[in-house]
Amino acid sequence: MCYIGHNTEAFKSTCGGLFPFEMKDFSPFTTLKHWFADGVFRRIFANAGLLLTGRAANGVMALATLSLMARGLGAENFGVVVLVQTYVLVITGLATFQSWQALIRYGAISLKSDNPVAFQNLVKFTTLLDLMGILAGVLIGYFGAPLVGPMLDWSPEVVGYAQLYSLLIFFTLIATPTGLLRLFDRFDLLTIQASITPLFRLIGVAIAFALDTPLWGYLLAWFAAGVIGGVTLMWLGWREAARKGRLKGMTWSLSGLSQGHDSIWKFSIVSNAHTSLQLVTGHMAVFLVGALAGPTAAGLYKIGKDVATTLTKPAEMLNQSIYPEFARLGSDNAWSAFPRLIVRGGAVGGAVGLALLAVCAVLGQPFLTLVFGAEFAAAHIVLVLLVAAATLTIAGFSMDPALYALGRPGIPLQVNVFAVFAVFLPLLLWLGERQGAAGAGFASLASSAVIFTAMAVFTTGQLRRKIANAV
Repeated sequence: MCYIGHNTEAFKSTCGGLFPFEMKDFSPFTTLKHWFADGVFRRIFANAGLLLTGRAANGVMALATLSLMARGLGAENFGVVVLVQTYVLVITGLATFQSWQALIRYGAISLKSDNPVAFQNLVKFTTLLDLMGILAGVLIGYFGAPLVGPMLDWSPEVVGYAQLYSLLIFFTLIATPTGLLRLFDRFDLLTIQASITPLFRLIGVAIAFALDTPLWGYLLAWFAAGVIGGVTLMWLGWREAARKGRLKGMTWSLSGLSQGHDSIWKFSIVSNAHTSLQLVTGHMAVFLVGALAGPTAAGLYKIGKDVATTLTKPAEMLNQSIYPEFARLGSDNAWSAFPRLIVRGGAVGGAVGLALLAVCAVLGQPFLTLVFGAEFAAAHIVLVLLVAAATLTIAGFSMDPALYALGRPGIPLQVNVFAVFAVFLPLLLWLGERQGAAGAGFASLASSAVIFTAMAVFTTGQLRRKIANAV
């Protein structure tokens, strides 16, 4: 590991071999100006900026939607709606494949070698994975609700709502279209599409609030918005691939789909398992808090989680924009460029996260009271803990996609397996019952700290070996 202290020469000797960037001037403004002179680094933040421009508006709409729901339903009923939504989100995440990761990694190689048949086979392969996952998700969601409902004290009526809401999974065939748009650098279209679901969700919830509908009205609003957003994304992704001429002459023969893409099955399974584990510390946490401490605690955790997510969206945007760049650099065997992007991206992201953490610590409680009502002010401690956890995620955002581009998705998976099962779940089960939503916040922070430290160690080691072998 390398540390930045007052001894510049020591830092150079420790980190200079792995992180070959100019270190003559540590002035923040000079350093940032030098970093953004790098075309790849500048493009990463430009693409993230495009996504973030739309997500800033989406964050405002999401908070307005939650505010209307919280005030229209009250803490307990709000928690019930949150648990139904989270149930479907967890099933979707666990059952469906995140095939966009394989599409970007292997698609960049196919485009680099100008192999249209290999690219089309890859698209068919990832689409087949999407279809398999969606069918499994709908079946599990529909028939699993009567089994899960009693654990959460759902009434038969709420169980029926959960079954119907599970049909939304049919409209989540979006992994391959998402990968196509990212691979073709169409972050502008992703930005536009990303605003559609929050906009229609806000409109639907506002109508439900105005009509003073019961639970089903709010769930219907979320369902309709999800359908509209999913269908739009599918159309945009496939249209862009056709416009680029990448689907010309494509047939839907299913023979030899994985040929020419070494280890794609292993990559897809491992990357999907990794993403599914991340759900445990995300959506699954809401679900477990509800099971341990009731729907009101789940609602408080959901409020804190969503506000924290809105404030820390830059990490997700940067992750989405940097992965294609790593994939392109990897296809050119430009491994020595990886450390520079990791260090610079982490420094900028970490600084943003710390600033947001300070704002939440000072202004979080009055904000929650103003937007959601006095009974949701108790979510302040959860908000601070989750933003602190997200700050670590932002600082280390580039390590995960770097390892994927290096063809080592198993490392993030192993790190997350350890963090989830050895840190997060034990702490959540121990603290969740005693401290409710706050206990889940402490568990998330501890898990994020373990993941950040382990990922830094493994990423450094992998890059050292890759760069040494390339010399």
